[in-house]
Amino acid sequence: MDMHKKEIEITVTETKEKTQTAIQKVAFVYLKMENTSYCLTDDIGYSALRRPQLGLQYMCAVLEKKGIQTEIFDQTVSDFDFEWLYNQLKECDLVGFSCSDAQEGKVKNYCVILKDKLGIRTLVGGPSTFGNSSFVDFGCDFVIHGEAEVTIQQIVDYFNGEKKLEDIKGVSYKKDDEIVLAQPQEQVKNLDDIPFPDRSKVDINAYYDYFLFGMRKPYITMTASRGCIYRCSYCSSPTIWSFKDRRRSVDNVIAEIDDVVEKYQVKYIAFQDDIFGITPDWIEDFCTKLIKKPYKVRWMAILHPLTLKGNTAEIEKTLRLMRQAGCDTLSFGLQSADPQVLKNINRLQQEPEQLKKVLTATKKLDFVTNVGFILGLPGDTKESIQRTMDYMLSCDATLVNVYGLAILKGSDLEKQYASVEEACTIPQEEVLQMTQEVSKKFYSRPKTLARIAYLIMRNNPTWPLRVGVTCLPSILARIGFVRNKKAEN
Repeated sequence: MDMHKKEIEITVTETKEKTQTAIQKVAFVYLKMENTSYCLTDDIGYSALRRPQLGLQYMCAVLEKKGIQTEIFDQTVSDFDFEWLYNQLKECDLVGFSCSDAQEGKVKNYCVILKDKLGIRTLVGGPSTFGNSSFVDFGCDFVIHGEAEVTIQQIVDYFNGEKKLEDIKGVSYKKDDEIVLAQPQEQVKNLDDIPFPDRSKVDINAYYDYFLFGMRKPYITMTASRGCIYRCSYCSSPTIWSFKDRRRSVDNVIAEIDDVVEKYQVKYIAFQDDIFGITPDWIEDFCTKLIKKPYKVRWMAILHPLTLKGNTAEIEKTLRLMRQAGCDTLSFGLQSADPQVLKNINRLQQEPEQLKKVLTATKKLDFVTNVGFILGLPGDTKESIQRTMDYMLSCDATLVNVYGLAILKGSDLEKQYASVEEACTIPQEEVLQMTQEVSKKFYSRPKTLARIAYLIMRNNPTWPLRVGVTCLPSILARIGFVRNKKAEN
């Protein structure tokens, strides 16, 4: 952390105490990640994947509705330095940072120096703030915990003298040198009441995901729900969303698609729901209505291995409807194929077998499928990991993503283990080495390469040209063909 602070202090020499006025202009900032210890490589991969910050776009939407001017500064796109950001923020009354665990140190440094040099009011939200109020010790005025659409408005009302500090919910702050944790904010009961994300604040064409073969620009992300009905112990989502699943109405989601197609000519949507649709009936209603639209939009979704139930004919019926509606990619998180390890992480033992049935059906319909695995889970042994790796090589997935375990804030594993070393007796360096080896083995097979080549030609023949030499190193690193620096250390 000191390294970043020193660099910033050298760059910015001016000190200016900002006059505290009413909130008229708010800037939201997303900084590049510094590390992803659970990945195969130190390459973050921004040359191949730059995902729009959907949460910040929602923040802009609710504040613009209140008549407040907003901006988004995304370092993954413009690669600004601190001095550039500092100069932009001189015209703002409030700055909000989105923060994950991989950005925490960097965000804290920015908060410290901004408060010291500019005196601007700051707030931090995002996954790293779950149960974590420490940002207030680094110049942050408010830490937002959980869903922020209502909370951000209450904070602005407070700064504008329209609300008492004690009446703000869902935050922590400092008062008389003591950290105050406010009462939790009530979640929005009807997600249809939230305005659509304000995508005008960014250059839509600056974002892309070349790990999606069918991706065409303009590309956006979207969510049709918040939360998850499952209780996976490694995941923070159940706790963050209060163990609830809330779905938008099909008509509301379709209306947002209408909006982005009309305004931005969007061609590809990556749904970021923890579990898309949750039930086949919602999916069927959504696909039926989307098929009737005059435009053609392609999309991807994340499903649970048990989302598609019933016999083979019923599974194929739902998948065929999704394909007709423009879905070309499905992502699944299985994590392990070992029965005891699955039990240890609150997953069901029938998931691997059910997923094989679904993957067989998707292959018939030319879906691109991606299955995620985590090695080094609680109870993992070399034998259980070998079982998972054998499954990986036999399950008919188009692609696999293999990670080492990361203990996330708010997850059940955080309550049980202080570190990944406690969760699994296999040394972390060895686990990461195994992730690289099995990924490399999967992508070296002629069967895998032939399938990938076929689906690229089927879905997007220009994909290789679009990827080019710039993205290729990040793609090769993601799938294990660049030596893992972490394993070397």
